[in-house]
Amino acid sequence: MQKEAITLFQLCGYLKETINDEFFNDIWVRAEIAEFRENRNGHCYLELIEKQTDSDQVAARVKSIIWSYTYRMLKPYFENETGCSLSNGLKVLVQVSVEFHEVYGLSLVINDIDPTFTLGDLEQRKREIISQLIEKGVFEMNKELPLPIVPQRIAIISSATAAGFGDFINQLENNQYGIKFEHSLFQAIMQGEQAPASIISAFDKIYENIDLYDVVALIRGGGSAIDLLCFDDYNLAYYITQFPLPVITGIGHERDNSIADLVANSSLKTPTAVAQFLISISADFANQIDNFDNLINYLVKEEFDKHFQKIKSFIDKITTMAHLIIQNETNNLNSFSKHLEFSATSYLKNKQKELEFLEKEINLNSPFELLKRGYTLTFLNGKLIKEATLLKQGDIIETKFKDGVVKSAVI
Repeated sequence: MQKEAITLFQLCGYLKETINDEFFNDIWVRAEIAEFRENRNGHCYLELIEKQTDSDQVAARVKSIIWSYTYRMLKPYFENETGCSLSNGLKVLVQVSVEFHEVYGLSLVINDIDPTFTLGDLEQRKREIISQLIEKGVFEMNKELPLPIVPQRIAIISSATAAGFGDFINQLENNQYGIKFEHSLFQAIMQGEQAPASIISAFDKIYENIDLYDVVALIRGGGSAIDLLCFDDYNLAYYITQFPLPVITGIGHERDNSIADLVANSSLKTPTAVAQFLISISADFANQIDNFDNLINYLVKEEFDKHFQKIKSFIDKITTMAHLIIQNETNNLNSFSKHLEFSATSYLKNKQKELEFLEKEINLNSPFELLKRGYTLTFLNGKLIKEATLLKQGDIIETKFKDGVVKSAVI
């Protein structure tokens, strides 16, 4: 017996009629964008999903479309209000009409979108992560690390092809102060779901040779807010808080800072600003050294001048005293010279008189004078005999008179 049945087309017709009757008016739906594609004809095709609250398992999935005439208005409106573009992973609140087609099945036609819902979801997720980091007591840990006095060895986490990386290197290597920096690039994916793990891996590589670096520069160089959602990742933020080197971010957010910015030691808007920040620290230190050098030179000169004046004054006093002493001693020497001259003259005169007296006395007592007075001199063998006991019988002696000599024998 043949069973009663309807055709598939009839079934789809019933479904279409029922859905059209039930969902006559547009309704607002909360969902997450799982797939997003802009078509060349201007239409936008999406796949909306809802995940289970306790896991990432998909609980519902529906294909959606934004017709080109609607998309031309919704796209700039949403981007201006949120600062980000429609893309995968974004939670949205959309006004839809429910449609059913016999061939293409169930679909949602998006006619409007509420950007405040998306902002609220992103902000709520961000606040929750910040609260977790604060509760763990790690939020300020990297900020508490002191920046080096001269941070010249820089580990860079970025993409080699990013324009921000090129700007950063150009700023460092062509700074107006001529300061030399050492830098190494640790490449990482800088947007999308894989970015947090990739950036953490780069941090791990830096840690392996951490003594070679002073700071870490995490730079990207702009992008839409959705492109930069990876920097609101909890694991990445927690890793930054625990890193033993100061982390400086220059991600390029157009509006609010990311969580990575908030937990980093220092946060600048762009890679160029990070480079200028590092240059300014080194330049400030160089200026301080110059100032200290000038101050030391000034103090040394001032001290030298002060002591020089003291020494000059002392030398002048010594010179004056020396002149006085020399003049006094010269006068004393002249006086002594005159006194010595006078004394020597008197002394010589006295000695001259003594000599004259002695000469007279010697002359008076000379043998010749004695002989003239009747005295004689007796010699034995040419020697003067002063005592008779020195003679013996038979000695031939000579007796000298004033007018001659007589030889005689001792009897």
